[in-house]
Amino acid sequence: MGMRHGHGRDLLLIRGGMVVTGQASLRVDVLCGGADGILAVGPDLDIPAGCAVVDAGGLLVMPGGVDAHTAIGADEAGFACTMDALSGGTTTILDTMCPGNDGLDAAWRAWRHAARRSHVDVGLHMALPDAGEPVLDGMDALVTDRGVNTFHLSMAAGLSDRAILKLSRHATDCGALCRIAAQNAQAVAYLRAELDQAGITGGEACLLSAPPQVEAEAVDRAIMLAGLVGAPVNVGPVSTTGATEGLARARLRGQRVEGHVLAPHLVVDEAVYDPEGDRAGEPDPYLTLPPFRDVAHRRALWGAVASGNIGMVASGFRAAGMGGDGLVDGLAQRMRVVWRHGVQAGVLTAEEFVAVTSQAAARAFNIYPRKGAIMPGADADIVLWDGGAEETCPAAPSALYAGITLGGRAVQVIRGGVTVWKDNRPYAAARRGSYVPCPAFRPALSARMRRAAHLSTRDGEP
Repeated sequence: MGMRHGHGRDLLLIRGGMVVTGQASLRVDVLCGGADGILAVGPDLDIPAGCAVVDAGGLLVMPGGVDAHTAIGADEAGFACTMDALSGGTTTILDTMCPGNDGLDAAWRAWRHAARRSHVDVGLHMALPDAGEPVLDGMDALVTDRGVNTFHLSMAAGLSDRAILKLSRHATDCGALCRIAAQNAQAVAYLRAELDQAGITGGEACLLSAPPQVEAEAVDRAIMLAGLVGAPVNVGPVSTTGATEGLARARLRGQRVEGHVLAPHLVVDEAVYDPEGDRAGEPDPYLTLPPFRDVAHRRALWGAVASGNIGMVASGFRAAGMGGDGLVDGLAQRMRVVWRHGVQAGVLTAEEFVAVTSQAAARAFNIYPRKGAIMPGADADIVLWDGGAEETCPAAPSALYAGITLGGRAVQVIRGGVTVWKDNRPYAAARRGSYVPCPAFRPALSARMRRAAHLSTRDGEP
């Protein structure tokens, strides 16, 4: 093939490892060309002059992880925490920004300024506060000029059904996707008020104010609303058996719908909301919406991940001290949770692991094969993974994964063809991450997705 060689010092050849993608595992070499991305993949590649060689013997060679749901926003300190993502094998995050009163473009600029502190590559989902004309105009500009192709609609924040219909329709018209956080805001608020009146607060109230049926109803409603206007939709994070069943029903009808789950919902039990527990002033890492559930719901989530009805596993990370839903830990552990409790437990194959931690998110948000792939032309974001590693997180009052066993380990992380993490430490030469524009979906694809979404109303089904 014709290679676009940069300087010789930029060339990096990874050899001797097992390359794992979402489709197959092959023992081949990978030649990276720095900013030129992956130049060649194949057996026994020649070593170009001046090329550094990485011995990956005994290791798996996988695409860098893509974390499809973080909530850092315009917080520089939060982006400084993304070194944790690198340490766990994640090289790209898709963050969420909630705009203020200055409009969507001002919010994008504030977010972009903060994101320059990121150690990983970053793309953006923009949250939408309402369906007014300024917001609709701002959506058009973000898609056309700023590389934003996904908008976050929060039922949990009280966005009305009418607004969701209008925003979903407009997003599809401009070649964008909507991600809906599906919770019944009115039911949750009512239950929370009742609990407050009864003196039930903290973690116990977090659990009791959002029972499983509230989420299941909202997921079905989100899918139905998207179908009414022919809009493809990503729903999540989901945490219940009812939500997984709603996703499965819609996909069986042919509706273009995907779901995502946060890694801790796969392994953290509702027992963390012990009403007798006393954290003695320690921050509670378990206060989140949706809350953590019992083992029956977790089994259903794993089944949905294995079957593809839930396509991606995210971290849901937000920085400590920042408002909104999210978890103040978990960037480093996301992929290790899925490896230990998915692959090592026999629930997922290594190829399915790559799909749910990297490739599916890249495909869903239209940055594949730049991200989530090991092929010529892809960004040289690569993780050398020790699949046999295992570690139990120490028990600590404020640790999200306290006492939970993690599996696998990122031995070396390469982002943009440059080693940025190795030997359990960051490399001094590592550059900051880059902004990843997410292209609008092609008009023909948007039309096809809309036709598929309309199937949700076929035969009068909700």
